[in-house]
This record gives sequence, C-alpha cells and structure tokens, in this order.
Amino acid sequence: MIETPFTQAGPGLYENGYNPIPIMPNSKLPGTFSDDSWKPAKGWNDYCTTRPSQLQINYWSKWPNAGVGVACGLGLICIDIDFEPAMEALLAMLPHSNVQKKGRKGISLFYRGNTDSIRSRNFRTPERVGLVDLLAEGKQTVLPPSIHPDTGEPYYWWTDDTLLDVRLDQLTELPDDIAERIGEVLKAYGYDPQADRRYEPPTDIPDVSLTHSTDFFRKLNEDALANLHSWVGKLALPKGRWLGSKYRAVAPWRSSGSGRSMAKRHPNLSFDPSGIQDFGTMETFTPINVVMRTMELGEAQRDAAVQWLGEQLGYNFGVEIDLRSRRKEAAQMAEAAERDVARIAAREKTIIEAAPSMEPSSWVERQMSAGLTPWVKTNPTPHEVASLALITGVPATVAAEPAGEVAEDPATDADHNEVTPTMAELEALCHPPGLVGDIMDWIAASTSSPSRPLALGPALGFVGTLAGRHHAGPTNLRTNLYIVALAPAGYGKDHPRKALSRLAVEAGLDRYLGPEGFLSDSALRKTIEHSPSQLSLMDEFGAFIAKIMDRRAGTHQSSIRQMLMQMFTSADSLYKGTASAAESAVPIYNPNFSVYGTSTPHDFWPSMSGKGISDGFLPRWLVLTVTGDPADGVEPKASLEPPTKLIEDCRAIITHNGAGNLGDSSSRPILRPRVADWGVGAKERWMELRLAFKRRGEACSPDLAALWTRTMEVALRIAHIVAIGVDPVRPVLTRDLVDWAAKLMELSTRHCIVEVSDRLALNDKQAEYLKVRRWIKEAGSDGVTSSTLKKMVNGEFDLRRLNDITQQLLESKMIEQRFASTKTGGRPSHRWFAL
Repeated sequence: MIETPFTQAGPGLYENGYNPIPIMPNSKLPGTFSDDSWKPAKGWNDYCTTRPSQLQINYWSKWPNAGVGVACGLGLICIDIDFEPAMEALLAMLPHSNVQKKGRKGISLFYRGNTDSIRSRNFRTPERVGLVDLLAEGKQTVLPPSIHPDTGEPYYWWTDDTLLDVRLDQLTELPDDIAERIGEVLKAYGYDPQADRRYEPPTDIPDVSLTHSTDFFRKLNEDALANLHSWVGKLALPKGRWLGSKYRAVAPWRSSGSGRSMAKRHPNLSFDPSGIQDFGTMETFTPINVVMRTMELGEAQRDAAVQWLGEQLGYNFGVEIDLRSRRKEAAQMAEAAERDVARIAAREKTIIEAAPSMEPSSWVERQMSAGLTPWVKTNPTPHEVASLALITGVPATVAAEPAGEVAEDPATDADHNEVTPTMAELEALCHPPGLVGDIMDWIAASTSSPSRPLALGPALGFVGTLAGRHHAGPTNLRTNLYIVALAPAGYGKDHPRKALSRLAVEAGLDRYLGPEGFLSDSALRKTIEHSPSQLSLMDEFGAFIAKIMDRRAGTHQSSIRQMLMQMFTSADSLYKGTASAAESAVPIYNPNFSVYGTSTPHDFWPSMSGKGISDGFLPRWLVLTVTGDPADGVEPKASLEPPTKLIEDCRAIITHNGAGNLGDSSSRPILRPRVADWGVGAKERWMELRLAFKRRGEACSPDLAALWTRTMEVALRIAHIVAIGVDPVRPVLTRDLVDWAAKLMELSTRHCIVEVSDRLALNDKQAEYLKVRRWIKEAGSDGVTSSTLKKMVNGEFDLRRLNDITQQLLESKMIEQRFASTKTGGRPSHRWFAL
C-alpha cells in the first residue's frame, strides 16, 4: 500500500491523543472518499468535540492520497500568523510554543488552553487583510507531511518536537484572555476591534468569488451566531422561545423519533452563540444549514438562503446576489419567502389549536420572571433547605415517626451506642433545592407509590454524572457518587430508575447512563474508556455485591471492587488501571463513574463482608434505608412524560460544561474544571463537622471506626451536586447545604453501624454468632424457643455450634432465657429474649 500523509501521521497523532482528520488531495479542506472520488466532508467539526474511533483511523488510512489535518478543540489551540510584519511583535508577546509548523507563508504555533473560554477568531484589518487566525473549537489545520495546494511542496515542522512527539498536556498553555492580547498587539498593524465588530460587506453588488468562498460563508455563519436575535425568531420555528441569550424550538424538517405530533414534541433544537444543535439526533448545524432546511431549499438554492440570512444581519447585497448569473436563484428566493409567510401562519394556527396547557417554566425562565439574571450566582432561599439540628458528637434528637408507622423508642446497641435512624429523620432530608429537588418532585409525583428517599438517589447520581469531569469542589473533590437504596420487596424501587431513564432519553442524555451490571473488571474499564462520565442504575444490587465480595469469586469479579474503590478517588486525576497479558492498561483521565443500586436489606447486608469495612469499600457509599409500609394507591399528580423544564435544566448543565451534546473523551484530561466557591461560614462548618465525625469514629470500636472516615468527604460531594443544580455556572456550597449533606451522611453511617453490628463479620464463626443474635433480636417481645432456633439453623452449622453460641450470648448478657408465653397466649415455654 502506498503511504499517504494520513498513513504516515494519522495513527501516531491519534495514539498521542489528538484528533486527526483526512484532508482532500491538493486542498486544505477535510474530505471524504467514496465512489472512487473525493468530495468535501460534512460534519468534520464533530471531531473538535469528540474522538474518532480506531476503526475510523484505520479506514481513513486506506484512502488514496489523503492528507492529514488535526481538529482543534478539547484543549488544542493553533495560532496561525500570516502577516509577516507583525511576526516579531506577536512572538515577543506569545508564550514560547514548543511545536510549530510552516506552509507557504507565516507560521503556525500549537498550544493547549481552555477551549471553553478561548474561542476561534479571525483578526483582519478593515480592508479585510488577514493578520492572524486563532483556531480553537470548530476549526482545523493541515499538518505535515500533507502537500500544500499552492506550492506543491509538503508542509513541514519548524521545531524539533512535533505533535507526534508531544502530548497535549505537554504543550505550552495559553491564558484565557489571549484573544484580547493578540488584538492589542495587532492594533499597531491596522487592526480595529470596533471595525471588526461592525463589518458590513460592500454596498455594491458583491463579486461571485467572494460570495461563494469558504471565508465568506464562515464569516456569515459567525456573524449569525453572534446575532441570533436578528434572524432566528423570523424563521417562526414551532414552539420557539427565548431563554436568555439562547433559543429553543422544534426542528420541523424531521419527524419525531417517538411518533409525537408537532404540538407534543420537545424543543430539542438549540440555538446558542457557540453553535446550533439538535439534541434529538445529535446533529450540529450552521445558520445557513438551518435556513435552508426551514425554507426547504436545496443545495442549488443555497444563494437564496445566504441572501436571506445576510439581509437579516444587515448585509447589503444590492438588488440581487449577481445580476449576471443569479437571476433564477433570486426568483426562487422570492418564491421561498412567499411560501414561508404562508407556512408561518398555518404553523402558528396548528400549534395554538393543538398545544396542551403550558407547563411550569424552566429554572431559567423562573429566574428571569423573578427579575434575576439566569446563571448568576444566587444562594438558595431559606425555605429551600430545612433547618437542621447541629451535628455534634452526640446524635440529634429523634423526630416523631410519620403516620402509618408504629412509634417505638429508638433502639441502641451496647457495642456502638448509635441510635437506629427513623424514617422521619430521612424524610425530613428529602427536600433539597434546585434541579435535584425538581427531579425528585417529578419522580415522586408520577407514581401511585411515591417515596422521596427512593427518588433522592437517582437525582443526586444523575446531576453528579452530568456535571462530572467539568466541576470540582473547593477541596478538588468531584461529583461521582456510590449510592444504594434499601427497601423491602414491593416498595416500588423500580419506578425512580425507570423515570430517570425516561428523563435521560427525552433530554438526549442517555449516553450518560451506563450498563445495569458488569461481568468483569475489564468490562467496567472498557465502559469508562468509551464514555468516562457514566451512571449505572442497578436492580438486585445485593446479588452484584455478593459476586464481587465473595472470597471464592474469580479474579475478574473480585477485581471489580478494587476498581470501584480506585475510580472513586481518581476522578480528579488519572486512573491507570491494571495491565494483563491479553491487553495493556489504558489510562483514563478524570473517570466520573457513579452507581445507584437498589436492593432489599436482607439481600444486601449478608452479601457485604466485613472486609468491605476494613478496606474502605462500604464507607464510600451513601446508604438510604427505607422502612415502614409503602404508600400505595396515591393518585399521581404528574405525567410519566418528563416536564420540559427538567429537560432544559439538565441540558443546561452540560451546555455550561462546554461539552456540547457530544460525549467526553477519556484520553484527555479536563484541564480547568469549574471550581465551586465556599459560602459564608461553610468552610468553617465543614472543618468543624469533619472533626466531630473523626471523634465519633475514635469513640466506637476499631472494627466500626472506618465507617466514619469518609463521611464528610461524601457529604461534600453531595452538597456540591446540589449546589450545581442550583447554579451550574457559579455553584456555591452554602453553610446550609454543608449541614444538610452532613446530616444525610450521618444517617447513612448510623444505619451502616447498626446493620454491621448485627450482620457483618470478619470470619465465618463471627457470622454464625451474629446470625443467631439477630434471629433472637428480630423475634422481639415474643422471644423464640430453642426448637424454633434449631429449625432456623437449617443445616448451616451443627447444633453443637448453636449451643455454644447461645451460651456465649448468655454469658455476655446479650440474651436471656425466660419461661413465658407469647402475647396471644398459649402454653408457656422456655424462650430466648434479646437484652
């Protein structure tokens, strides 16, 4: 096979973490090869925000004469200096670049930087003389050894190091204000920022070569994105509405994937100054594309769309695009405009007649209606977080049991002196503010068996997964969580999982939902490699825990537990994994893997061995234990269809992550996550609580002390997630949120201690001892006879061992034997009772 520039450089670039793309021969344009011919590629800029697959790299390497380029974005920035007189001044201002290339003229410098803040920009004089191109997300540049179309000579590297030698994180970093700094230098060479912003094409009839050039289309699209209010509303798209500087609508050129009518479809088409996306199909569009599709114009009628869009932006094309050769297109444009007027009227009438009653406004709209600016830091109002008792070394006073449960004195155990949490305590903590609370409201309102504690886990996990990798707490903790909800059978544990899955699908965010189980550690690793921010919703979670905790399990299963523990603490850095003979370890940057599992207590706790405490596995979990009788027969107050406001608020998180609608790449680190702020007194409260929990751990037995070690770490993650749901741009951890999350984790830890004391053991003999003690304890005030105990053993161990255990319990004063009858009467007998 003849080596092409792509064959020589593409695989190496990909292996080094960059996104190579094929370039058409004798061209600077990305291309695609099919039917034995080259043509310009559509959608190549997708690779500015997501990685191509290895299969694509291999496929492109077979294309004849393919050049090689690299897509900018995901941290990669190129500064292309074309204006030779300004070269010296610019190089003196710019940080030294350790990778540079040259073509026909000028020089290209490669850097890394925050491409969420640094946007692509073309610096020109008022006479449109090119000075500098700042290439970031949405742009690409041709690389050596591709052939320059003008000189016929290959591009070449100007430095000893190349992108084949240097990884992205080894490139020189640019400051966020680099565009302003470049502009200041270029003022001496004729650059006028004000003229650049008020640019209008010439008032005479433009030349055809200008109108049809790539630079013209690019400029028109950039101006259109910068001035959305000038033209988007005039398209009269179905369900169109403004959300601040953004616009949401239904894409009328495609049918609904779920078969909905136009009036019932979600506004998945998103207009933003950074780009246009259809969340329903994952497609991205230019403004020209949108105009053509809305007006039903074919490729041959592109000029009509260009003229319409340009005129909305104030461009002056004269009478027609070109009096010499474009009269037909001008007539078609006029016809399209007439059709558009009729279509607008018909569409508005249809939507008004068929539209259902208005749903509550989204969070953004609520902010605007309250006179606030969306996405500006605001603290939760006082009523949004319930006031909490101070958490000290002594458990807070236990609240009364809710209606429907038998009120009993809280049980304590002599081994740990911890109060068994009640449902009233947990229910009081299930009203967080912001998006987490809104998701819980909808989940609980859309079922006949509502349970806010069961809705809390999925809401926390999903918001944390959407925010993950792009947000960091004040102590650099990330938002990945391990959550398990324990409830009796028949409690409706499946509804919250199904509801959250429906929300993710409707919002076009189902790529953030991972598999419901893993058969091996390699399967888990491959999942995170493919998509590093994932939430797995697992049913029958006790069975999964049993497999990975069983001392007889194979290495491929037992290693899952170790991998989960490592990834929990690797979200702020790099997870390197373990290599095997079959495959090498692939580094995963900032893995953001979360789990929400549901089980019954009787399945979960016997599966969790004592090793899960000592090695730190169980302390990483938020355990939500639901007791009492489930609510049943409640009339649902909300539809199973997620409200538009939830869909919009979930999308807002990833929009403000800068991730767009495409998945993150595990092969590149998030260089600058958004760091949350401490609210007034929050940091001091966090330090106070951390010390209090440390002392709680020191006061209990060594076997149980480990359960307190990560209480405030997990609590801080929870508080951060809720803060992101309140304000995704500038999350603030307030004192109230820190208190709330700490109380939630205290309940979780207390429940773990109570259950661990009754169930978990470090060896088989201790497990048998605890099992007998629990049988007697669960018998309650009726007690249990020796014959009943023997039946409960059911061959698990011999009766001599049962006698030894009861004797040990009797001598340690944990049980007693009395001659008594049951509450219902009957002949008295010798019975065992727990003390």
